[in-house]
Amino acid sequence: MEVPKSPSKYKRIAKHKWLIKFALLILMMLLLFLGFYLESDTRGKLNASSYYTVVVDCGSTGTRVNVYEWMVGVKGISKGNLPSLLHSYPDNTTRSSSLWKNSCQYHCMQTEPGLHSFVNDSLGVRKALEPLIVWAEHLVPREMHRKTPVFVLATAGLRRLPGLEAEWVLGEVEAVVKDHNFMFSKSWIRVLSGREEAYYGWVALNYKMGSFYSYLDSPTLGLVDLGGSSLQVVVETDGAGDDVHMMRSKLSSMEHQIMAFSLPAFGLNEAFDRTVLMLRNNQSEERTELRHPCLVSTFLQNYTCHSCSGLASIYQKNRSQHQEGELHSLRLTGEPDWEQCKELAIAAAMNLSDSKLSQTVSKNCQASSFSGIEYMCEVKRIIISARQMLDEVTTYHWLK
Repeated sequence: MEVPKSPSKYKRIAKHKWLIKFALLILMMLLLFLGFYLESDTRGKLNASSYYTVVVDCGSTGTRVNVYEWMVGVKGISKGNLPSLLHSYPDNTTRSSSLWKNSCQYHCMQTEPGLHSFVNDSLGVRKALEPLIVWAEHLVPREMHRKTPVFVLATAGLRRLPGLEAEWVLGEVEAVVKDHNFMFSKSWIRVLSGREEAYYGWVALNYKMGSFYSYLDSPTLGLVDLGGSSLQVVVETDGAGDDVHMMRSKLSSMEHQIMAFSLPAFGLNEAFDRTVLMLRNNQSEERTELRHPCLVSTFLQNYTCHSCSGLASIYQKNRSQHQEGELHSLRLTGEPDWEQCKELAIAAAMNLSDSKLSQTVSKNCQASSFSGIEYMCEVKRIIISARQMLDEVTTYHWLK
């Protein structure tokens, strides 16, 4: 015989069913709201189209191209008032290109030598620049070509040319750029001053490291940029300084006061040329073969000393045309001697007795306690203090 269920039990079951239905309704509403939010957010990202910028860097060693894809004003992507960098090319996906240069030690699409080598050589300028722009055209969607600006910015290589020669090269560059569909202005094809080069490097470094975002209470990074012909040093400061090197910059919502220095002739390649000239001047015999203490014993190569003519006027005033020719074409062999190499490197970095810049820095190191000048002086100290570290590294590799 079946026992009838109590009325209270029926009430409890009915109450539980009502709670379950209510919970399911809330869950459905949450899912619908979440779906709507995600769809609208995705639609917003898709509707916010990216844009591109092409930058051609005309350095003393070679001419390089970079393509940047940006996006502005998308929630969750852009930070502050700064655009967000979505992609930067070249990258690992572009290694198959014939323009990829492993010698750069980083992602690099480059033609060599630098544009300063093509004065009065229109074909040379075109051969150096054309393949780089064509490569950029393949990366930027065709429909975006006329909306994509191209900047051709030259540094120390063209800075050291006489004004008329540099202008001639830039004119040939403009002729090449005009043959393509990228957006350009004549003012976007120019030679950067040393301070501008230093400043742009500082901006790039601190943008990459996130130092410009106002919600991050962190100091900006200083920059020491070793190029082929020149050395750039930049540091933010809150002190007073000379107007020549002081710059004010406002990025996003923050203002920065920086000191920017550019040291001509302190670049890696020009410093090496200086060591070649020093060794050549110390040779007792007139020979075209030169033994270098900083090169390994297996090194044997014909070497063109690009800056030796100008340097010869500093280090040795009276040279014949025959001797000048010998400086340009030498056969370098390695004869490793670490002690001699250290002395040679320090002499090349420090002993620019006829350099106004070297004299200025040395004077300021003795007379000023200003933080920006101290930073410059620290560069000189680093060159000397690095000897111990180089000793340890080199000893380790030679003993392996």
